Amino acid sequence: MKKKLANLEFLDYILDKIYKTMEMMMKKTLTTLASALVLTMAVSATAEARDGFYIAVRGGLTDYNLNSKDDKFSDTARMDFNSVWNISGALGYKYKYFRIEGEYTYRDDDEDDYKNSFGVVGSRSSLESDSFMANAYFDIMPNYWISPFVSGGIGLTRLDVTNQDVGAAKDSWSEDNFTWQLGAGLSLRINRCLNFDAGYRYVDMGEIDDADINGHEWYGGLRYTF
Repeated sequence: MKKKLANLEFLDYILDKIYKTMEMMMKKTLTTLASALVLTMAVSATAEARDGFYIAVRGGLTDYNLNSKDDKFSDTARMDFNSVWNISGALGYKYKYFRIEGEYTYRDDDEDDYKNSFGVVGSRSSLESDSFMANAYFDIMPNYWISPFVSGGIGLTRLDVTNQDVGAAKDSWSEDNFTWQLGAGLSLRINRCLNFDAGYRYVDMGEIDDADINGHEWYGGLRYTF
């Protein structure tokens, strides 16, 4: 009798081990399948993305840089402004891998201290800008859920700058400059018509009063193709 009980306990132990092993294998299999499904959804082709006219709304941050060309002691004296928000709207046309658009961008104003090459504060400046740009995009995988893209554009930027030297009156300048930009990013397809785009671009806004103005921009937004 005792021998039979011992055999039953041993059999129960073996069955329990087999059950736990199978349970662990099932969990690993399900995890692997779920990961594969997510990856497949991320990279697999879907129905062809719609071509046609689109509208886009974007927003993000701009980091202005002002490089003074009038510093007699150094050609690298500069102001790195704080990050300011930007907002833009665009109307464009998409065909296959390519997009072209007209875009208007407004950037908030910011103030910062100017230091010469000796680190001495000599003035305080503020900067505000808005741009009208003609942009072109190349979508590397437009019919996939996630597609990288590269972009470039040319246009005009309206710069408004004020400057006040220590112990002097405030000066202001406004100028319309030729502008160019280069960037890259990722586009996430929400459905055949709607995309979420996120990217980075470098913007060169030209010169004003012996200073070079440029910016680094990060943005995200929605694009709807009709």
